[in-house]
Order: sequence, then structure tokens, then C-alpha cells
Amino acid sequence: MKQIKARCIDGFQEFNQGQLTCEVNDGEELVAELHEESEEYFSTDSKGREVYVGCLDMNGTLELDDCFELVEEGADTE
Repeated sequence: MKQIKARCIDGFQEFNQGQLTCEVNDGEELVAELHEESEEYFSTDSKGREVYVGCLDMNGTLELDDCFELVEEGADTE
């Protein structure tokens, strides 16, 4: 599975129906794995909750969420 490392440049919390679903702090680095079917990168926060980090566009170019910057683009891990 392909991985990237991204740094949070603007900390955030996400909620769904009033429940905290994820929280990432400024400067926190996350390793995100590519979900091949959706072409989206996800990681987990410090409590193990799923965090959306970015996706691949139609040309296969990485597009990170506005809260993240790329630290390292990894290779396949399989």
C-alpha cells in the first residue's frame, strides 16, 4: 500500500452529530495510506480515529486537504 507523511499546518476537530470524530493538532505528522478503490489517503489521529488527509486527482496527482502539507511521499509497502 502506498503511504505519505503529512504535517498538519492548521489544527482541527471534526464532529458528526455532535460527536468528536477526529482531532489533529498543529505540527502533528501523520502517516497516511492510500485506499486504492477510492484513491483517498487516510490516517488515524492520536486516539485511533480515521482522518482524511487527501486524494489523487484524475491525473494521479496528490491533492492534500488544506490543513496538511506534504512531508514525505513514500513507496509501496507491500
